[in-house]
Amino acid sequence: VTKPTVLLEGHQKKVTFIKFHPSANNIVATGAFDRTVKVWNIETGSCVSTFDQCQDTVMTMEWNGDGSRIACAGKDSAIRMYDPRSVEGAQSIADAFDGSKGSKVFWAENLGWIGGTGFSRSAKRQMKIWDVRKIDKALFENDIDQAASVLYPNFDNDNGILYLVGKGEGNITYYELVNDDKIAYLLSAYRNPEPQKGGGWLPKRACDVWKCEIGRFYKLTASTVIPISFIVPRKAGAEVFQEDIFPNAYAGRPALQAEDWLKGENKQPVTMSMNPALREDNPQSGSTSFTKKKTYAELEQENDELRTRIAQLEAELAKTSGSDTTTETTDKVDEKEATD
Repeated sequence: VTKPTVLLEGHQKKVTFIKFHPSANNIVATGAFDRTVKVWNIETGSCVSTFDQCQDTVMTMEWNGDGSRIACAGKDSAIRMYDPRSVEGAQSIADAFDGSKGSKVFWAENLGWIGGTGFSRSAKRQMKIWDVRKIDKALFENDIDQAASVLYPNFDNDNGILYLVGKGEGNITYYELVNDDKIAYLLSAYRNPEPQKGGGWLPKRACDVWKCEIGRFYKLTASTVIPISFIVPRKAGAEVFQEDIFPNAYAGRPALQAEDWLKGENKQPVTMSMNPALREDNPQSGSTSFTKKKTYAELEQENDELRTRIAQLEAELAKTSGSDTTTETTDKVDEKEATD
């Protein structure tokens, strides 16, 4: 592949991340070193909105569950939340973290919370959680440890489990978030001496339910990709579907079209059953589609080409008509001479 189907141009500096909308088709958000977050409609290749209130490099960006809000954070120690269709009414948690290093953000939609990982003034790694309805004071804050690597959070909204992956180290710590006085319960930690340079999470719908696998992280090292499974120990897990740990999961299909979302409509993502006896994996059922709409310049060029082609056809038609008239006149003259 050497030629892009759609080229999104607008950032002034290097693009650092890209996130597709969780429920609207063909809507995507991007962040860059130019301190902006842009939302695009890739069908038209147009920029829907630009959020430029960040005072330093944007280090993280996340859509909420239905894609009605975006949360972003960076090196300016603030977490900002806003509707990407109306960027003026942004909420801001100023001085969310006291450290100068970058922070990361996550949504806990099932609890109505927003959280982040960052650093304290003494360079300790921290985790904090706020209620989105009252962001003036943190519900929970905890100094995790003293380490230099950034913690990348991944929240499993189905089971209420928060995974913290440390880039540059081999550990993955995970907590259960509960709406009570304690808020966060440390479950366990995966430890390995080989550091991870990065990684990604397998979509929940692809996990092995017969092994009670509730999550799988693909760990990227200097030379390999290592799958790491998180399994709930159940005696009957291989025989009976465990409904309590496998609620309906994100199906990976759009719930509404880009035009509807841009008009203000919101919908929760489409879900599917994790029960192998009930799930439908028909790729044609509500599958994602993409149709690139032509830009104004492309339409103008196409019109010019059509006008040129019409002119050529008219010229050929006129030439053909003239030739037919000449032939008909010649035939009449020959007929008259033969009669005489």
